Amino acid sequence: MFTGIIKEVGRVQSLERRGSLTKLGVKSKIVYQEARSSDSISLNGACLTLIYKENGILIFEAVEPTLKVSNLKRLKRGDFVNLEPSLKVQDKLGGHFVLGHTEAEVKLRRIIKYKDYRRLEIELPASFRKFILENGSVALEGVSLTVKKILPRYFNVDIIPFTYENTNLKYKRAGSWLNIEFDYLLKQVISSKP
Repeated sequence: MFTGIIKEVGRVQSLERRGSLTKLGVKSKIVYQEARSSDSISLNGACLTLIYKENGILIFEAVEPTLKVSNLKRLKRGDFVNLEPSLKVQDKLGGHFVLGHTEAEVKLRRIIKYKDYRRLEIELPASFRKFILENGSVALEGVSLTVKKILPRYFNVDIIPFTYENTNLKYKRAGSWLNIEFDYLLKQVISSKP
């Protein structure tokens, strides 16, 4: 389990695709120091197992079901990725409950820059509309964000400068694909209704 508060932006150093398995090497300083083999680490919001680490590089493997629903299949050497280690019992929950179960990729329509923040417009497929509430939580690229407005074909989230500068969102452009995970608690309420 994660909080959606990104610990570090890492950089893809190596990619090896073998059939339905992709091996990723990600350069890291902060997460690298505390990580151990078999740890669960969120990479762009997708929970991956750390296979091993060496020389400042975290090594992960991603399988076809994960690649199918996430933007990990689109990664290239040099891309920036969000990293968050899994939540520990003593940690504070600064964002919202994020499981690391990426549900889909969504397209970034545009970024509007205001004086003190940026607004991201995210395309919203009709099949996911029931999982989004205004002022509810959503994780994009593993970042815990608040939905500001829902329109017929998209929704908005506002990004403060600190979050923008300390996540991979600053490298995204209109047309970029983002991983999305809907609020687990909201999904449970919806699924419990007859």
